Order: sequence, then C-alpha cells, then structure tokens
Amino acid sequence: MFHVERIVKTTLSKAILFACVGLFLSCGGARSTVQITDYLLVNNGIELQKNIPLTAFVFENNQKNPPIEKFLSLKFKNSNYFDKEFWVIIQGNKCKLIVYDAAEFEKYIGSSNYAQINQEPENAKYGNQPKFIAFSVVSSTNEDCLSDQSLFQQLTLSYLKKLKDDYCNNQ
Repeated sequence: MFHVERIVKTTLSKAILFACVGLFLSCGGARSTVQITDYLLVNNGIELQKNIPLTAFVFENNQKNPPIEKFLSLKFKNSNYFDKEFWVIIQGNKCKLIVYDAAEFEKYIGSSNYAQINQEPENAKYGNQPKFIAFSVVSSTNEDCLSDQSLFQQLTLSYLKKLKDDYCNNQ
C-alpha cells in the first residue's frame, strides 16, 4: 500500500510541474517588434471604399512637440485642431492627407507591433500623445497615393518625409 501512494504522489507532482511549465512557456513567448528608424509603409491602413485598405506612412512621434493635429492645423491654416483630413497640393496634384487617431492606429496597424527608439521621460512629453503617427494619402480620384502601383508614390513619399521632418524638428 505504501508503495502505491508514493507512485501516485510522484505522478501527480510531475503532472502539476508539467502543466505549470507549459502554461509559462505559452504565455511568456517573445513577440518580435519592429523599430522604425525613419518611416515604414504599412499596407493594412484605413479602408475608404470597397473594403480596400490604404497604405499607411508610419513614423515614430516626437512626444516633446505639440500634437500632430495642432502642427497640421497651423501649417495648413485651419482653425480646427480636431480635423483628421487635410487637402494638400503635391507637385500640382490635389490630394487628401488622412491622419490616424489613436483608436484607428490600434485598429488598423497596432502599436504593439512596433518598438520605440527614442524613449522620453514622462515629464518631457507634451500631453498624452501616441508613440507613433500614421498618414494615408489619396488623390482627388480616391487613388491610394502610397501604394506600389501608384504613379504618385515617390512624389507622395518625398512630401511626407519633408512633412515628418518639419514636425519632428519643430521645437
């Protein structure tokens, strides 16, 4: 009888140990994240028409600056800081610049997929700003200007890089 109890106790403790190790390994798996050094084009952005996602231009936010919406409102002389869409002229072509808010960024792109390079202490940040900013650009005919098939891609990228640099270097 004594010998049978010992085998049951040993088997039970091994089973508990195996379950704990399995649970730990399944929950503690490492996720790979991407660091965005300059910018990144992401293909699963906001959907405008026909459930076709737009390409998004994503970059790391300089959280010491005022919010991007305020910067864009001042740059484009718009009195409303809550606007998310701005009409811009890129090399003579009228395009709509779409700014992702925090909820849209999480829904379509997800900040957990990216790691910040420049960490700022809480007291150096300007308000409660997102870690990353995303734009999409469509032409006046609703063409995705950042897609690989677009003839406007290089012009739009040049425009957005300059806009990003203006914002990030704005003190």
